[in-house]
Amino acid sequence: MRKVAILFIFILLSSLLTAQNKCALVIGIGQYPAESGWSEINGNNDIDIVTTFLIDNGFSKENIVILKNEQATKNRIIREIKKITELSKEGDFIYIHFSGHGQQVTDLDGDEEDGFDEAWIPYDAKKEYKKGYYEGENHLIDDEINALLKEIKKKIGGKGGIVVVVDACNSGDSSRGEEEETEEIVIRGTADKFIIQDVANTSKKVKIPIEWVEISACKSYQNNHECVINGKNYGSLSYSLYSQRSDLPNIPLELVEKMINRKMREFVSSRIQSVQIQSPESSSGQILFKK
Repeated sequence: MRKVAILFIFILLSSLLTAQNKCALVIGIGQYPAESGWSEINGNNDIDIVTTFLIDNGFSKENIVILKNEQATKNRIIREIKKITELSKEGDFIYIHFSGHGQQVTDLDGDEEDGFDEAWIPYDAKKEYKKGYYEGENHLIDDEINALLKEIKKKIGGKGGIVVVVDACNSGDSSRGEEEETEEIVIRGTADKFIIQDVANTSKKVKIPIEWVEISACKSYQNNHECVINGKNYGSLSYSLYSQRSDLPNIPLELVEKMINRKMREFVSSRIQSVQIQSPESSSGQILFKK
């Protein structure tokens, strides 16, 4: 009997050690500093609905880190991603969500065909380059993000998964306007590129393939429009995920893309916008995540 009990405890401990943990980092910025040059948006409104989306899909509240507005500086975002890396183990599932502005930035290492990297805009990043004052040091470039994600992937291995959702835009006009004088239009991102001066010629590098799933709110040539639900603005991608939170897990990415696009058309029906999903080449039939 004692041997059976010991065996049971051993099996229980083994299952606990190998069980998949689900951890998330949710970043939402809407109110950038006035001197930053960035318009006010409503990325902070996405935090509650994204958190609900995650909790309803098996994430515990204790494993969801939230960075809102002034909390979401570049250093803090990087620190929290590194903390996730330290705590992760093989087989874990990691979800990272960014709602805010985006911008294209001069490519410094030659891995972009068009000469521009894409950047998340943390709370402390400024819109314009000014030599000696602000030269892009607080922009969070895709190369930096990819390097951080690769470290997580090393820890979680082939059985683990990473999903990155970006409810921003690198090609929008960052404008507010009126549609039929009744609905305010809010667009995330800017068409103004961040041009870094005096860049030395760089040899062309091959862009390293991603090892995770990345869902962006729009194609590179489209605008990312916020949607208005019951008088409150949200990111159209964030709200599409939230409104289908019971349906999206456990289905192939190809179907996820169709479902999100169909829902987004309901929210931004008069504007052209469709989600973009990037994933590893070997991801045919891959699901978004297990519930």
